Amino acid sequence: MEQFEFHAYARHPTTGDRAWVEIEPNIHQMTLNEDADAGRKTVLQRWQPKTANVQQNFVHDYVEEIFIVQGDLADTKRGGKWEAGAYAYRKPGMEHGPFYSEHGCLMFIVILPDTGSP
Repeated sequence: MEQFEFHAYARHPTTGDRAWVEIEPNIHQMTLNEDADAGRKTVLQRWQPKTANVQQNFVHDYVEEIFIVQGDLADTKRGGKWEAGAYAYRKPGMEHGPFYSEHGCLMFIVILPDTGSP
C-alpha cells in the first residue's frame, strides 16, 4: 500500500484519476489504494436505493472488513438488516449475500490477504 498525506479523493497522488466503476447494476466502487502484489486493497462501495446485487453468494479467499458509512444493507438469504455504523469482519471462506439496500448505502471496505492465522 502506498503512503501519502491527505489529498483530494478524486485524484490519486501517483496513479492519477480515481473513478466510480459500476461493478453490478446500480453498485459502484472506487479504489482508494491497492497493492495487488500483496493482495491489499481499500475501496468505497456505493449502492443506489432499492438495489439488489446480481451475484447470489460470495466466498472470498481473503479477509474482508466492511463499515457501513451511510444507509442500509440487508442479507436477503440469512436475514438481518444493518445501518450506518455497522461493521463486518469476514474471514476467507465465509459465505455471505445476496444483499439488498432499501435506501442505498456507502461502505468503506478493506481487503487483506489471508495470513493463515486463526
